[in-house]
Amino acid sequence: MTGPPAVAILDLDGVLVDLHLDTARVRREVGAILASAGMSLDGKGLFAEIDAARAELSARDAEAGAALAARLWAVIDEEEARCAPACSIHPGARALLERLSGLPVALYTNNHHTAALAALRAVGIDPARFFAIQARTGAASIKPAAGPARTILAAPEATGVERVFLVGDHVADMGSVLAARRVLPGLELVAIGHAHSMAEGPRLEAAGADFVVTEVSEAAELIRAPRSPHSLSMVLLAWNEEASIAAAVRDCRRVGRLWLSGYEIIVVDDGSYDGTAARAEAASEGDVRVVRHARNLGMGAAMRSGYAAAGCEYIAHLPADRQVRPQSLLAFLPWLTPETTVVSTYVTPPSGEQRRLLSLALRLVVQGLGGLRVNFAGTYVFHRRWLDAIDLASVRSETFLFSFELLERLRRAGSRFAPVTIRPFVREVGQSREVALRRIVRVLGEIARQRMRSLRSA
Repeated sequence: MTGPPAVAILDLDGVLVDLHLDTARVRREVGAILASAGMSLDGKGLFAEIDAARAELSARDAEAGAALAARLWAVIDEEEARCAPACSIHPGARALLERLSGLPVALYTNNHHTAALAALRAVGIDPARFFAIQARTGAASIKPAAGPARTILAAPEATGVERVFLVGDHVADMGSVLAARRVLPGLELVAIGHAHSMAEGPRLEAAGADFVVTEVSEAAELIRAPRSPHSLSMVLLAWNEEASIAAAVRDCRRVGRLWLSGYEIIVVDDGSYDGTAARAEAASEGDVRVVRHARNLGMGAAMRSGYAAAGCEYIAHLPADRQVRPQSLLAFLPWLTPETTVVSTYVTPPSGEQRRLLSLALRLVVQGLGGLRVNFAGTYVFHRRWLDAIDLASVRSETFLFSFELLERLRRAGSRFAPVTIRPFVREVGQSREVALRRIVRVLGEIARQRMRSLRSA
């Protein structure tokens, strides 16, 4: 019998609620207890420090080590018990639970079981919403470890499950997924890291997060997404992206394996003078093709080469700097038909206000002077049959104007347009592509030439 399509395991503090623990006070009291035992805090995470202190003392006296751990965890228990009744619900938590309606959801938390129940009651979340609650009950951390997930997945509600998604905001949560994979090798376990700010994303990825979300409710889009019947060519546009290309390839692969019936990754190395191409080839698992330009020809040329090389039903381009990630494509998949082009705009811009205004100005010029009426930000997905209908080789733009020209041709050829919104990321590694005067002049020149071509063909 087939089980549920997915099971969600949610952390408590930082995902569903904010306990507002006074961590400074806890560290002071823990430090005082350790000092009385001839030990000190060494700058690690609090739980790791407690475990290390217990292990050090237990090596000499097991009973004394257990007693010390009990005293230290009692400080944490007291703080959790104090804060739980006055905690607040985390932004997006109710929307997350609503979007997960109909799926089995479990709770997994390093908070004490009593405090966890008190926190849920305080914010009006019924504990019965969760088919299992794994929480700490004694003087020992339950993270990172495989045990909680294994216990949760042994429940009848998880029988026959296809995928398990664990959502947490701490590196220990990601570590629990890695540990669970070792003891549950036949199950698809996916780690979703909730970053409270963009800056936290790399830390969670380094700890094992498969995907990062900055709005916790967006985790539901990953959890609920069904497998698409379509195949997709993901074209990565890369110019000197040695630092990010391997991660960009992994991003595409995860999306392809989890949600697509077939996929390919095409990396267009647009004349890079670093190790972009070599890193891309090394990241391949038989699913990457690298198309190289001998010199830098521009975004439009890279897109034209990538699209021409694509062999799947549908095509999308993505920047290799990971500002638009393949997980965004899940919003596109339900709208795909051979007649439809799905285009995105941003929920929030990835750069500062000055960059946003400049981008807006350029788009107005594109629409006004260039006569190109379509608009998008991010990416778009279209069926490859349109490449013949619009004559890809004749789309001449070499800058980002290529996309506007291509989309305008799709519109004129009869493609329907479906809009979606996506949330971009900030660049984490590599060199930012700041807008330079020379690049602006090049774009304006292309816009003028495009306008002249459109007037001649009118």
